[in-house]
Amino acid sequence: MPIWGQVAIFAITGALLYLGVYYAVPRLVVKGYSPLFAFFACLWIPVLLLLPASLLLFMLVDGGTLTLTEIVARFRLDPIDGMDWLWIVVAIVVTVVSDQALEGLGKYFARKPLLAPPDYLPAPFNPLRPMAIPPRTFFGVSLAGNWKLLALFIPVHALAMFSEEMMWRGYLLPLQEGILGQWAWVLNGILWAWLVHAMLKWHFIGMLPGMLIAPLIAQYTGSTWASFFTHAVPNSLLWILLLLGVLGRGRFHKGEGDGNLQPRDPLQIREKEH
Repeated sequence: MPIWGQVAIFAITGALLYLGVYYAVPRLVVKGYSPLFAFFACLWIPVLLLLPASLLLFMLVDGGTLTLTEIVARFRLDPIDGMDWLWIVVAIVVTVVSDQALEGLGKYFARKPLLAPPDYLPAPFNPLRPMAIPPRTFFGVSLAGNWKLLALFIPVHALAMFSEEMMWRGYLLPLQEGILGQWAWVLNGILWAWLVHAMLKWHFIGMLPGMLIAPLIAQYTGSTWASFFTHAVPNSLLWILLLLGVLGRGRFHKGEGDGNLQPRDPLQIREKEH
């Protein structure tokens, strides 16, 4: 596949996500769909389609067959070697630290009209919304005791990230290595950040280190599993946040933004009681 074809796959996916987040979601909400359903349908459907699309490309373009042996070999799904786990842990730590270190840039750019997130986005997706820990709601849906939401969200989110890795690192990165050699991870990461994630336009600098680390670790280890873990583990922090909300731990008072409730300060409580 020529390089322009590879760029087109990144660009088409990014365009679908951008149109979904900025245009389709508000229209679906007006028609009566819940913001939670509307947002994640528009976010995940194009991403989940990457998995069958990568397998179709493997069959139609590469002439491969859908046997486990061929899929594992072509998409670099062999088990991870011992020492590679150390590099994966390093990649995860660097991804989380860089994302937190650059969080202020996201807030700065989010205040610019051309880079502002859509108004309906709550925390933690919208950097201008206050984040309650534990959260009381998620896209307007109550979290306390809502195990069904968590049971559905985690596997679909994990499958969406695996679908991305199968296309970006499993199928396309080896092709880019054949064209660009040792610098293939740079192109892969930039396209992933600035085309696929164009809907996070306020985060265009803050997300770049993490978006480069995933293809780098995949290329260095020769394993798509390495980039999957580097991609999935930092994002799984959202699962922990939702779990805390489902457990309903902590006491709350009303805060700003999307009905979130903030934990009450016990010192303030005692002062009022006196």
